[in-house]
This record gives sequence, C-alpha cells and structure tokens, in this order.
Amino acid sequence: MVCLGNICRSPMAAAVASAMVEQAGLAGRVVVESFGTAGYHAGERADPRADAALRRRGWPSGGHRARRLRPADLAASDLVLCADRANLADVRRLAGADGDQAKIVLLRSYDPDSVPGDDEIPDPWGGDDAGFDRALALIEQACRGLVGQLAGSTR
Repeated sequence: MVCLGNICRSPMAAAVASAMVEQAGLAGRVVVESFGTAGYHAGERADPRADAALRRRGWPSGGHRARRLRPADLAASDLVLCADRANLADVRRLAGADGDQAKIVLLRSYDPDSVPGDDEIPDPWGGDDAGFDRALALIEQACRGLVGQLAGSTR
C-alpha cells in the first residue's frame, strides 16, 4: 500500500487489508506492508486522525512507523497498490523501465464501484475527521474486492 507520506491512507489501507487477509484465512500466504513515496515522515507514527478513523470503524490501529518506498521494496512485492495517480506515477518511475509495471496499480482498481475519473483515494491530511472517514470507506471497499480476489486465487 502506497501513499505520499505513509501516515494517512497507506497505513489505513494496510491495517484494513491485513485484518481482512486474516479474516479470510490468508495470513500465512499474504503479507501487507505500507510505504510512502516521500520520506519526510519516515519514522513517524500514523496521523492520529487516521488511527482514530480506524478505531471508529473497528479496525486495528497503532504501532505504525512511516517508511519510504525503495527499489528493493518494489522488487520484493508481488503487487503495489497506490492511493492516487500522483503516487502511481512516482512508483512507476521508481520501478524504472525494467521494472514490472503491471504490478503497480491503483488500490481502487479493486473497488467494484470505482469508475475512471473517480478511482483515487483523496488525501485527507489537510482536512477534518470526515475526510479521514471518507478515505477509509473507499479503502474498505477496495480492500474487500482485493481480498475477495486473493481468496479466490489461492484456492
């Protein structure tokens, strides 16, 4: 899971996806991590509003430390899910022409309600709790689709 600073969207997505992976009985086969394309929050905890949004909706929170995505992380990943098009472009640039571009997609590509032009998870960082709740609702929908597909492919 990738967003800009790794303190809002990608930690929320990692928490939700990890819990759903566990619920689907895939914990031994699927590992979920989160990163940022920028390193200016490296080592910091998730934004308190992100943790609060997770708790309001019953998801695990806390313990996250922001980290920047590196080429080795990309090479070790089977799938890289980005919150928005700007981060998608940054990750694809980091992967380079020789990288596996097909594994780098928008997280909402797994959301059955997503349509072109409305397929990003907006960055809630500059807003209020409602923005974090909206981002989390989109993350949940996309993660349901993702884990459903993973569960179907591992049987």
